[in-house]
Amino acid sequence: MIKVLAFAALSALTLPVIAAQPTAAPAEETVYELEFETDSNWTSIEIRDDAVFVNAPAGESMSVTAKDGLRSYTISPKKIYLRSRTKGLVNMNLFVKSRNNVLGLTICKGSPSSYTWIKSGQSKQKNDLKEKDHCEQAALVLQLF
Repeated sequence: MIKVLAFAALSALTLPVIAAQPTAAPAEETVYELEFETDSNWTSIEIRDDAVFVNAPAGESMSVTAKDGLRSYTISPKKIYLRSRTKGLVNMNLFVKSRNNVLGLTICKGSPSSYTWIKSGQSKQKNDLKEKDHCEQAALVLQLF
């Protein structure tokens, strides 16, 4: 009986200590800048995880240049789609907000003889497979720890 009471008293003393230990805070969302280039007549980039495309933060700007002009250009929080007038070079910079340092993407292009690449300060992913309307899953490292 004394052992049971001693154990109960010891348990009562240690439970508040265990409960008071700090828990890991959720990672803070960070905005990263990406560079994008393609020579395809259409391209799409879709985010597969909880990150989103965002507007440029204060002091930064987004830009798109297209050698022969764009026919359409759409940005939603999860997907970017662009269609150029002809198969010609298109460059742009993008901003993405994420809690993670790896961004899961699906990169699609419309012409088998074209390429599409997207890069961050740490890595680059290129879709240059020779298949029409091919979508390739990629993981882009945004920042090293």
